Amino acid sequence: MKIEESKIKEHSGTSFSITKTDGISRLDFGNDKWIENRDHYGEVLFGDCNCPGIKDLYNGVSFDKILIGGLGLGLLPEYAKSVKNCSVIDVIENNQELIDYIDFLESPINIIKGDALSYTPNKKYDLILIDLWWEKEDITQEIQDNIKNNYNSYLETGGKIILPIAEKEL
Repeated sequence: MKIEESKIKEHSGTSFSITKTDGISRLDFGNDKWIENRDHYGEVLFGDCNCPGIKDLYNGVSFDKILIGGLGLGLLPEYAKSVKNCSVIDVIENNQELIDYIDFLESPINIIKGDALSYTPNKKYDLILIDLWWEKEDITQEIQDNIKNNYNSYLETGGKIILPIAEKEL
């Protein structure tokens, strides 16, 4: 599931830019770090693909209330809403410029300004999905321990914290 292209406008800001090539939007943070508006992004990171490493992380978990770390183009929260039919979708993002730009997401998606590595939720979730990194090697053991310690008490019984890029459950 991708975002309807007509909702995404080109943008040149201080922390990112949005360009369109052949009708496909691309969010570019520089330094070869970018996301394109493509259908496969949500499918892969939610394990709805033929990709055993990530798909296996979702075994035995069902979810309706989700917390997502990292906004990007809004592909994951939109997928959680439109495909997974989640009733609670909270997204933590620390980039105010990006939050202001992504004005096309609708209820029940709730964007929260904050740092996903230190944010303290005010409710419990069935799934906490952290999508903050580009490379597995960027996710240190210390970061993993901090995330687990910070969020573990905000999981419903049977809930999971998933780092899809690292193909890991905490």
